[in-house]
Amino acid sequence: MITSGAKESVKQFKLRKIIAFGSIGFVLSLMGLIGGLMYVLDQLQTEQTSLNDELTEREQEIAKLHDENLEIYEEATAVQKTVEEFKEVEEKLGEIQLDLPSDIQSDDDGSGGLELVSRSSANFQGTDSDIQADLMTMQDQLPDLVSEFEKTVSALMEYEEKLKTIPTFFPAGEGRISSEFGNRSDPFTSETRFHSGTDVAAPLETPIYAAADGEVTLAGRNGGYGNTVVIKHGDTYETLYAHLNSMEVSVGDLVEKGDHIAGMGTTGRSTGVHLHFEIKRNGELVDPYPYMTFHQKDED
Repeated sequence: MITSGAKESVKQFKLRKIIAFGSIGFVLSLMGLIGGLMYVLDQLQTEQTSLNDELTEREQEIAKLHDENLEIYEEATAVQKTVEEFKEVEEKLGEIQLDLPSDIQSDDDGSGGLELVSRSSANFQGTDSDIQADLMTMQDQLPDLVSEFEKTVSALMEYEEKLKTIPTFFPAGEGRISSEFGNRSDPFTSETRFHSGTDVAAPLETPIYAAADGEVTLAGRNGGYGNTVVIKHGDTYETLYAHLNSMEVSVGDLVEKGDHIAGMGTTGRSTGVHLHFEIKRNGELVDPYPYMTFHQKDED
């Protein structure tokens, strides 16, 4: 029954029970379906939020790893720079060895640096795989590089030890070379005679220094040489310092390169104050001049 008011007429409609119950069932089913859909939608939204959070976390981890890779690469670049600087030292060492006035030579040409692409965090546009590739390259090269470094350090230490017994220290505190090694006119007879050393002229008592590490084997009068000091430097070299005015060492003394051993004089067969300096290598006289001036190129 349907009416629009108290004084209005009432209209009656008859519905079959099956239709009424069917309508109610349909409405209830529709409400259940809508509820189910809302539940599924809520679950999807929750899952999507979880996935978004996980994705954000993964992106943060990737960004962190990328930053760590860049930091490692910067450290690797610093190592590369150090390697290049050390390579320059090796090359300079090789030049020094080639100039040694002796038979000490090195076959090593020095180690090479790490071959990496030059990059920095400011302009690096590559991927993490690029960084990893370069780091793997460095890892592959490091064993050889370390081996070369060890060889260089070993050669340097050996070079330093050998240099201690090579008479390269200028033997006088001051002075000028007044007579060279080789044939010359004898100052007493004017005849051409072989001069067995190099003479350095300077004032009386000018300090005389040991040209290398060694042991004093003579310290006293020695014929025409006058007061003389002889020093044995290992198995290869021997040096002689003649015409001395004073001597500060005795036979058996161990001296180091640059030690004060005597004062310049004019004893023995001498026409004036000077030092007569001789070098023997393996028992044979050699020209002292390349040894005496060896360190001058370092000053130049």
